[in-house]
Amino acid sequence: MFCKPYIKSTLRMLAKTAMIIDDDEDLGRLLIPMLEARKILTLPVYSLNEAEEYLSYMKPTVIFLDNSFPDGLGINFIRNIHLADEEIKIIMMTADSAKWIEEKAKAEGINYFLKKPFSMGTINTILDKLELGRD
Repeated sequence: MFCKPYIKSTLRMLAKTAMIIDDDEDLGRLLIPMLEARKILTLPVYSLNEAEEYLSYMKPTVIFLDNSFPDGLGINFIRNIHLADEEIKIIMMTADSAKWIEEKAKAEGINYFLKKPFSMGTINTILDKLELGRD
């Protein structure tokens, strides 16, 4: 009989998945083709409430998380992601230049912090460092 950690790690090896949590649909239109070219299945999500619902049954490999939403702040949602699965990689993205956001996000345990706008080359570099896609 297989134990849960074995099944969980096997599923992660078989399919890389990403969730883009951002209320700006344009970001998804830019990221999805690039992620899918790396064989990362991608789900765009447009609110924190919707993301919470998906996290109850979906454990993505990586989450791209914006900070500003009508229903809250992404930095306050990081804890929910870790509660869903501590192995989920988090890339925080924001156009807000306040230093405390980056500091709090890092203290909450994100993997990378990006200021918008950013280049697709930057995303590819981060995904390479996280060893996602191209395998």
